[in-house]
Amino acid sequence: MSEHDAAPAAHTASTATTDTAARTMTFLTGGFGALNGSHCPGIERLTARVGAEQRLALHHGELLADVPSPSWIERDGDLLYATLENTDEIATLRIGTDPDSGALRLTELSRVPSRGSSPTHAAVAADDTGRKHLIVANYMDGHVSMLPIADDGSAQEPAQVLAGAGHGPLPAQEGPHAHWALPLPDGRVLTTNLGADRIYVHHWNDGELVRVGAVRLAPGTGPRDMHLLPMQTSGSGDEADWRVAVVDEWGDTVTLLGPDDIARHTAGDGSATDDADGIRVLQTIDLGGDASDQAASLAFMPWQILRGHERADLPGTDAPHAADGADPAAERPYAGLVYVGLRGSERIVALSWDGVRLARLAAPDKPGWRGRGVDCGGRRPRHILAVGNLLFVANEVSDRITVFAIGPDGAPTPAADMPSGSPTVVVRL
Repeated sequence: MSEHDAAPAAHTASTATTDTAARTMTFLTGGFGALNGSHCPGIERLTARVGAEQRLALHHGELLADVPSPSWIERDGDLLYATLENTDEIATLRIGTDPDSGALRLTELSRVPSRGSSPTHAAVAADDTGRKHLIVANYMDGHVSMLPIADDGSAQEPAQVLAGAGHGPLPAQEGPHAHWALPLPDGRVLTTNLGADRIYVHHWNDGELVRVGAVRLAPGTGPRDMHLLPMQTSGSGDEADWRVAVVDEWGDTVTLLGPDDIARHTAGDGSATDDADGIRVLQTIDLGGDASDQAASLAFMPWQILRGHERADLPGTDAPHAADGADPAAERPYAGLVYVGLRGSERIVALSWDGVRLARLAAPDKPGWRGRGVDCGGRRPRHILAVGNLLFVANEVSDRITVFAIGPDGAPTPAADMPSGSPTVVVRL
């Protein structure tokens, strides 16, 4: 009997909570399935419960959507967009409840080709007319597809496909590999080309996505994931000011991008910006990866949460009292910690973010979570999700989801784990 044939079971760690009432959170998981030689049956339900029994419990729920290899799931309200990486399709599903039982259910609205090979990430973006589209990064050929979203929320067949191009110096960079799409607050769209060490910049022109430039990174960097970080100016309404953290798979680095407001043509590290539409490299941080490592995924956790808001309050993670001399950064909503996965040495490493710059907490070779990091609880941490002060890690190759409770100083403590077939994404409902 496989793990998916067995009755759902709860998996707990010996961790206490001060809560008197149970709190339950629902998640969805996806990953690689049988067509990839892996074990994910489709989109499944996962429940995390912090209860009066004073422990965190994970419950492996039912299969909600029998779709092949949903390696990424993008949520937009009550809609889900799943990249079916092994069939080159995009599935749209609506979140709802069964009218009789009230149980959670997913209803498939559409399934369309991506017109690219191995769609690996998707993001919803509004064009210059206000209409929504799904931007899809196709890994194997580097194509970026633009799928209009219909009035009922379903993704339609691509209206545009921007061809991938280029290559890099490494064997894994034999050709273009699109990996991520990120809409910026100013309306532009960024996409990564892991194979050619490029981050492409796109504008909207009357509903059409137009590629206008690229940020060129050092050869062999391999830009993979991108994440907006909160800034000192957050809440000011200045959509032209933003910062993006880029996880560099082959460089084992994090690159910080931002507007080139001083109109320089070359960044200080040599990364050219003359064709990058006013975007430049602001910073590059070494993650201290081993020779076999590949960096993947990033999650941001604000100090305000770690210091007492939206906490699970598990043992060893109690928030400090004001008299404890908490860092003033705890009062700044834009400051916090960034956690990044390293596949190979199977670690999670931490960086600090003050609203302007990233910084290491300690030297990469220093033992402990501030330096070398902590064991990820499995093999190949593919996706990291921050929820309150909990960090969910999808360990793809070891078929496991591991949860860490983050203490008020940022220290990760294993809190619970459970089997999950080849997980590559975790989404909260």
